[in-house]
Amino acid sequence: MPLRLRTDRLELIAATLPLIETEVTGTANLCTALDAEIETWPPPGNDESTLNWTVQRLRANPAGTGFYIWYVILLEDQCRKLVGLVAFKGPPDADGTIEAGYSIVEEFQRRGIGTEATRAIMQWAFENPVVKLITAETFPELQASIKVMERCGMKFLGLGTSEPGAIRYGVNRENFDMFMSEKRNRIEPMNL
Repeated sequence: MPLRLRTDRLELIAATLPLIETEVTGTANLCTALDAEIETWPPPGNDESTLNWTVQRLRANPAGTGFYIWYVILLEDQCRKLVGLVAFKGPPDADGTIEAGYSIVEEFQRRGIGTEATRAIMQWAFENPVVKLITAETFPELQASIKVMERCGMKFLGLGTSEPGAIRYGVNRENFDMFMSEKRNRIEPMNL
């Protein structure tokens, strides 16, 4: 049984080696395995090399499920739609740091799905006492990506290391917990 998380609008399913191998055989098979509709796949920034990288990592570390890809399924209008991926780039390093990433199919972007899904896997990760810091990288011109990081409680940390020009954001467990507590306790004004 795959590891699953649930939010108000989403179901997240952690990729297992059999599930990723199913995706390798085609999106129709993935659709069946996830019991979800797929209109457009894969989301931006993901391709065959990303898929093969994940297969290799899960073969080397099958116990790492949850620290790689999570499929994001939107539960809407009594339908299950596969709309993107959120992920970590692997288990925590020696300092307890992991890096998060997210990619939502274009037609479902700007609806808060990336933020909602990323927060969910961050909460899951911080339940592991080894995880001390979650980071993410993007580029300064990708304002929507920066907004996702900020809406997940991350703060600017400086230059990234993944590619030239990348910038890095991050949040530790204590600050994430405070951020999420403030989000839950905030009273939003009603539109009348």
